Amino acid sequence: MQSFCNWHGFSALIGGVSLVLGLTACSEPTDKITVLEPTNQTSAELVTASESPTETVKFGVLAIDSAVSVNERYTPLLDYLTAATGQTFELVPLTQASQFQAVEAKTLDFTTNNPLASVQIQRLYNTQFLVTHSRPQTGPKFSALIIVHRDSDIQTLEDLRGKHVACVNFQTAAAGCVFQIQHLLENGIDPFSEFGKFEENKSQDNIVFSVLNGSLDAGFIRSGQLEKMLTRGLLDSVDEVRVLEPRDDDFLYEHTTALYPEWPIAALPDTDPALIADVKAALMAMPPGHPALAAAKLDGFVEPEDYSAIETLIENLQLKSWDAPTTD
Repeated sequence: MQSFCNWHGFSALIGGVSLVLGLTACSEPTDKITVLEPTNQTSAELVTASESPTETVKFGVLAIDSAVSVNERYTPLLDYLTAATGQTFELVPLTQASQFQAVEAKTLDFTTNNPLASVQIQRLYNTQFLVTHSRPQTGPKFSALIIVHRDSDIQTLEDLRGKHVACVNFQTAAAGCVFQIQHLLENGIDPFSEFGKFEENKSQDNIVFSVLNGSLDAGFIRSGQLEKMLTRGLLDSVDEVRVLEPRDDDFLYEHTTALYPEWPIAALPDTDPALIADVKAALMAMPPGHPALAAAKLDGFVEPEDYSAIETLIENLQLKSWDAPTTD
């Protein structure tokens, strides 16, 4: 497994890169929910904040674009939980760094993050997964794509050797990079040593555009990204690009890598067990078509998926928390 050794050496150079994942849209908060801007507080500052008594239930959400878009998607859900539990929920948008800091400082009661961050946080701080997001048509799974221009002469993974390729973030973008790296290594290709140029580009839209205009030979994106761009009028057809070595399965979108579990909602270890039970029951009982689900672009919640594939990926690629003990 020489390719994994190469990855490990590179990982030491990029270990501090931040975690990425997409959320969308915007709206005004309701009266019952306090929306905070994403925090970049240090751990010490967060510990100080945690010493102040609070009457609200703090629900952290990883944001990669803005607190406004997080508010649009999650305020209705927290309104629902407020009504269902009788406690007031406070929305806390989190940055790539503060999602770890806030859990360490115990300033949250619940948190939802992309699966890569969620598993890393669980390994470090023993959070408890309550439910997994289920999305319309794709359910509680998602995947990743390697795309090329539809007229490209790149036909196989092997053809990527020596090519110019981009992804969102080498260590923290789950379906925007890390899933594809794992897939390539499993197929005997080390992108860091065998691509002609491998670079980061935080915008999946821009990665697609760069493949289309020829400035990239190939790009890494999340499943559903092409369809989202089509809906927004950014593409005339998803067939403008081609998915490299698509899997033969019944998943809605063409994809290159294995399927992985969607975002979980987790409780911190010190959260009141009775409240945890109430929140899980309320989430599992949400009726299909509930406005809060529509706002969050979900069709419901399911029992926690098996995240062991993420555990394996973290350990193989020596990502953040790779050497932390796993929790039962």
